[in-house]
Amino acid sequence: MTGTAPDSDTTPATPASVSASIAPAAGDRTNRTNGNRTTTSVALLLIRLRWTLTIAALRHSPQRIVAMIIAVIGALGLIAAAISGGIALGARPDMTVGASAWNTLHTGVVLGGAGAILAVLLIQLMYVGQASAMDPRKFELFGIPDRKLTRGLFAAGLCGIPAISGTLALLAFASAYRRAGGVVVVVALLAAPIAIVVMLALSKAMIALFSALADSRRARGRIYIISMPVFILACQLPSLLVGSGTSEVAYAKYATIVGWTPFGTIFALPFDAADGAWGLLVARLIIAAITVALCYRVSLWCLNRQRVRGGAGEQVHVRQGIGIFESVPDTKSGAIAARLATYLRKDPRQLVMYAAPVLIMLVMLLEPDGSRDMVWVSVAIGGLMLVALEGDGVAYDGLGFTLEVISGVHGIEDRKGRVGVHVLIVTAYLTVLSVACALISGSWESLNGWSESLAFWGIGLGLGFNALGVAEVISPVLMYPIAPPDRPFSTPQGRAATQMLFPLVQMIGSVLLMLPTAVVMAALGSAGVNDLQLLWAIAVTALLNGVGVLALGTWLGGIVLDERQLKVLATLRDFASLQ
Repeated sequence: MTGTAPDSDTTPATPASVSASIAPAAGDRTNRTNGNRTTTSVALLLIRLRWTLTIAALRHSPQRIVAMIIAVIGALGLIAAAISGGIALGARPDMTVGASAWNTLHTGVVLGGAGAILAVLLIQLMYVGQASAMDPRKFELFGIPDRKLTRGLFAAGLCGIPAISGTLALLAFASAYRRAGGVVVVVALLAAPIAIVVMLALSKAMIALFSALADSRRARGRIYIISMPVFILACQLPSLLVGSGTSEVAYAKYATIVGWTPFGTIFALPFDAADGAWGLLVARLIIAAITVALCYRVSLWCLNRQRVRGGAGEQVHVRQGIGIFESVPDTKSGAIAARLATYLRKDPRQLVMYAAPVLIMLVMLLEPDGSRDMVWVSVAIGGLMLVALEGDGVAYDGLGFTLEVISGVHGIEDRKGRVGVHVLIVTAYLTVLSVACALISGSWESLNGWSESLAFWGIGLGLGFNALGVAEVISPVLMYPIAPPDRPFSTPQGRAATQMLFPLVQMIGSVLLMLPTAVVMAALGSAGVNDLQLLWAIAVTALLNGVGVLALGTWLGGIVLDERQLKVLATLRDFASLQ
């Protein structure tokens, strides 16, 4: 117990020691001169941390390895498509400056690039968000200055698979400009990484801004719910424009305007170089630089605001009584149903799915070449969309599932409770939606129209029940981590590929299990049954198909849940640690 300093190799790392090793001391001019070096070390450390977390996540489950392999294959496919597209366009003899094909390429590249950036932003907001493990708030205890932390997280984002594959794809596409000259190709090569930097800066700033302004759980939920309709409508915008009969001249004007926005300015650089408009090229680079600088300042402001306010916007709402639990049977299945209904009513991550069928109906109405009968598409696939998230329903319950394990609830009781709630929601929702579609399409005016309405209603319910039955079996097996309810714009590091793969299993399985309905339709059609009888037969067969799959899925799901109960609980604790 003397004043001798302890050995540096055995000194435990504390937030203060980490802060002292990273941040320069106030008033220390020597440390100020090493600011750039320190920033570089922080960036390298965060890059290593990103890949370490990703690799560690892959080691836990073969399913995640499969999902990552699929994501890598997709990235390689994107790069291969860019290579083949660039070579094919560059080989065309009419791809010269000023030619019609060149002008079309100009319009397509600028509008396509801007659309790609907007799509990435929407997907980032709706589906990916900030990787929760790399959330700036995770580093609060380490005393890293805001500027260095922001730059380090930005560098870590540039070293991810999406950024790397996007950069390589843009670099590969540069060969499309080779008939315009070597200088244009060089400009395109230089513009490729700049485009990714601008895209990532906009993405980081948008997520930070939404996270900072939505400083309460209720506000974040509202923003999340509003973002979903915008995302769906934005996905349909290209098809709406293509079918609207807009002329090529109009698209060229749109490209000119978009080329002076942060979304399209970088993609117009090769064409400025081809025209010899170096002043315009410099102006666009200045716009890109200003965009990145503003995004950086926005990210800094948001980080500072989050640290200062510290959840000041959160409010506690206390309600009397036991809510929905008063309206359900006094059984274990009733308690499960009441808990699920309570979660569904308050969870923005799941509420957004209830807007999807209505949005599809609106999109079908906006189709320029479509008839009003197309609105029935929303009913046909509505059930599938309403129960899409039930495929990971146990993960949405979270650690609340622990009480089930402690209470000794059997799997079949859990599955029955969950199925009952979803069946009521899907049936009521599709019935109301079918009435709306009948009024819009005019199907209520004739007997054949009523028969068609009944057929679509039966198909929608049957497919929804199929999806629900499949979900009850796979939800205890193909689990994937989800964003926490108070941060719906985030996702655990390295798990985005899993979140995209596993829902496809439920969707494909649900469609394949409609095969009995397809067989009956084909048999009746070949037997010469008239249209009216065929429509009624389709409705009845689809309903029986769905009910059968649902009953089987509920029974099998209960057995699977009983067998994997403890494994599910351990997995949920692992997911909670990632949040």
